[in-house]
Amino acid sequence: EPYLTSDYRLMLERNEEIIKGIKAVLKALPNAKAVIGIENNKPEAIKILDEKTSSEDKISVCPLKTKYPQGGERQLIYAITGRKINSKMLPADKGCIVLNTASCYAIYEAVYKNMPLIHKVMTITGEAVHSPCNVDVPLGVSHSYVLEKCGGAKDDVVKFISGGPMMGMAMSSLNVPVVKTSSSILAFSKDDVAALPQSACIHCGRCVKACPQILVPQMIAKAVRSQNMDRFDELGGMECIECGCCTYVCPAKIPLTQMFKLGKAELRSMRSKN
Repeated sequence: EPYLTSDYRLMLERNEEIIKGIKAVLKALPNAKAVIGIENNKPEAIKILDEKTSSEDKISVCPLKTKYPQGGERQLIYAITGRKINSKMLPADKGCIVLNTASCYAIYEAVYKNMPLIHKVMTITGEAVHSPCNVDVPLGVSHSYVLEKCGGAKDDVVKFISGGPMMGMAMSSLNVPVVKTSSSILAFSKDDVAALPQSACIHCGRCVKACPQILVPQMIAKAVRSQNMDRFDELGGMECIECGCCTYVCPAKIPLTQMFKLGKAELRSMRSKN
């Protein structure tokens, strides 16, 4: 996602450890091959990992087009292998396993150092951060402590986000612990979402063009509003990967992604009761 650079820094600074983690996985899967997918706006990482894996028969580097959400599980599998998966499938159903950079590094530490997952590399950035950086922090410390140790936020900060700007969640408080899925703290001096009032859908179709899953967000949103979960399912609502592209391009500023999250949660709840 935009702003997040922790995985990139890991590739530059912990590349040998990452490769060892990949080798550990390949040892458990003797018939498998590993492909490291890196977007082509990171030429330094591509060059380093290509050099480090040049003598490896089962590990290769695949430069990918820089296009969000290229790093998503489904998009990554399709871009590298041409195989398609949906919400009813796991990557393993198509003979794939997807591991991100941090996971490969964690595997290295578990196998070679006998160390459980007790720390996390996070990106601290945004226009309202005094000193943007990537930091390695222990799990369990509070987000407020991490931000304070990184120079703190500026006085004009109005919004904090955990995760990326597209798929992350706004934080009402920083007094929550860092967990294994924490990736960043973004601090902004302007709340773009609150500054742009929502209006009625004008049926422009921009959300349809932006959707990487080839869905029709405006119709799915209508099903959510009417609480017609059968229609939501028929329209492929469960196939939404919550990338936020539809919400980003919507000129009416309708929170489409948030609506789909609620719709998916409601449908799962209904199915669990049946």
